[in-house]
Amino acid sequence: MRNAPAVWSVLLGLLATAAIPAAVVYADRSPSVELIWAGAAVPVAALLGLAALGAARAGRRRAQLTLRSSGARTAVLGRFLGLFGLLFAGTGTISLVVYAILSWRGRT
Repeated sequence: MRNAPAVWSVLLGLLATAAIPAAVVYADRSPSVELIWAGAAVPVAALLGLAALGAARAGRRRAQLTLRSSGARTAVLGRFLGLFGLLFAGTGTISLVVYAILSWRGRT
C-alpha cells in the first residue's frame, strides 16, 4: 500500500514550487497582463507550500508507524519541495514590498 500523504506532499510541493514561475511566464507572454500581477501567485504558493509540509508530516508519521519504510523518502522530498515553494513565496513577498515602497516613494 502506498503512503498517500507522502505522495500528496510531493504533488503539492511541485505545485507550490511551480506557481510563481508559471505566473511570471504567463505574465511575460501575455500582452494584456503586466508583470506585477504575477504577484497574485505568492499567496497561492505559500498555501500550497504549507499544505505540502502538512502532508509530508502526515506521510512521515505514517511511514514511522508501518513495519517497512513505505514513503519515508517521498515524504522527505515533499517536505523539501514544500519548503522550496515557501521560499519562493517569501521572495515574492519581499519583491512586492520593495515594489510598493518604490512606487510610494516615486509619487511623493
